[in-house]
Amino acid sequence: MDEQQRPLLTLCKSRIIDAVPEGLSEKSLALQHSLSGICSFYSVADLAGFLFSEQFGLLVGDTEPWIVFELGIYRDPDKTIELIAISGNITLADSHSTGVFEGDIAQCNTVEEMEKTILLWHNAAYDADGRFQ
Repeated sequence: MDEQQRPLLTLCKSRIIDAVPEGLSEKSLALQHSLSGICSFYSVADLAGFLFSEQFGLLVGDTEPWIVFELGIYRDPDKTIELIAISGNITLADSHSTGVFEGDIAQCNTVEEMEKTILLWHNAAYDADGRFQ
C-alpha cells in the first residue's frame, strides 16, 4: 500500500473503568463493539469530528467517564495516548510522558481544539525515520 494511502490515526477501546451505563441504545452498543477493534482514520479532522459526533457522545454519555480509549499513530503503533471522554469534553492523557502536554494532560471541548491537540501530539511523537529503530 502506498504510504500516502495509509490511515493516519487509530482508535480502540482500551478498558472499562466503571459500570457500563444502563440503557445504552443498540447503536451505542454496536459502536462500542466496533471500537473494541482498531478503527482507523485518514485525517485528524475525521477523528476529531467523530469524537464530537452525536453518535460518540451518546456512547460515552454526559456524566462520569466509564470507558478509556487508546489513540494511536497508525504508522507507529507504539505511539499512543489515552482518551477519556464524556459528551463534549475529552481528556487526552499521555502515559508515555512525551512532554507534549503540560502535566501530560490535555482537555478538549471543541472539534477545533481536538484537531490542534491531536496534531500537536502526532507531530511531536511521530518520527518517520526512527520508527523502526
